[in-house]
Amino acid sequence: MINSIIKNLSLHKSGISFGFWAISVMPLVSLGQKCNHASEVQTLFTHLKNNGFNEEEPVDYHYYFIDSDPKDIAHLKEVLINQDYQYIGIAKVKGKFQLEVRKKEAHTAGSAIERGKELKALANANNVEIFDGFELKMDNNANEEVDLTEEINKIPPPQLFKKAMEFYTRNDTEKALVAFDRCISLGINPEMSYYKRGNCKTALGNVNGAIADLESVVRFNPKHYEANFNLGGLYLDKENYDMAINYYQKAVTSNPQSDNGFYRLAEAYQKKGQKKMALQYCEKSLAVNPDNAYAKELLKKLD
Repeated sequence: MINSIIKNLSLHKSGISFGFWAISVMPLVSLGQKCNHASEVQTLFTHLKNNGFNEEEPVDYHYYFIDSDPKDIAHLKEVLINQDYQYIGIAKVKGKFQLEVRKKEAHTAGSAIERGKELKALANANNVEIFDGFELKMDNNANEEVDLTEEINKIPPPQLFKKAMEFYTRNDTEKALVAFDRCISLGINPEMSYYKRGNCKTALGNVNGAIADLESVVRFNPKHYEANFNLGGLYLDKENYDMAINYYQKAVTSNPQSDNGFYRLAEAYQKKGQKKMALQYCEKSLAVNPDNAYAKELLKKLD
């Protein structure tokens, strides 16, 4: 059974260069070794298979990108989320910003190289300086998930929702997600459990899962302001402006004093190219709150 982490397979401008960090299951690969030919990747996967790795079984691949501009990194994050990568985090590394995302998928040596080429091209297309390779994470993650599920399953049902909310409040998102999963399966406070689980999925970059949960919320309660507002934002990020407008309209209908709701509605119309409607909702936002800086800024762009 493999219990190692293989880190930092990188594609660079000069060609394909791979740096590995591994433990003794791969005796020919040492700390900091650089491989300058794709044949080395095949060697890596040969070692993995010799130690029980199944190329057909999906595992977690964590992908890394680096840029000096946080706006470019943030934009790439949204692009990747829309392609079903799960957002892990953005860290400051040696004065630059490192984006980490992950996707559970199966790779051979050849497909791993191709994925790297695709992500390098995607980084270049979105003005991000470096695709910094991937980290392959296997058994440890699976064991952690099992342990976490076992931990949550030990919580007595009468205390489960309260504990889920505690995890959520302290930003222990993984635990909160599993706890709300169990709440939903047991029928405990389903409207709020779906809402909170949807927010957990948003935080973890699972956009499609978040949309599904929040749409469950509005089926329970069509006037749920926060769920409608958050759905508007998720669809706006996916550039589905009609759906964004639909949910923002529902949000401001349920809360007509939401200056941010009117502002986001104006933004959705502006991105759709409907300037007149954008102006109308900008003015409504400022009528509710004359100090809404976002609405003021958008109004300047529209004038």
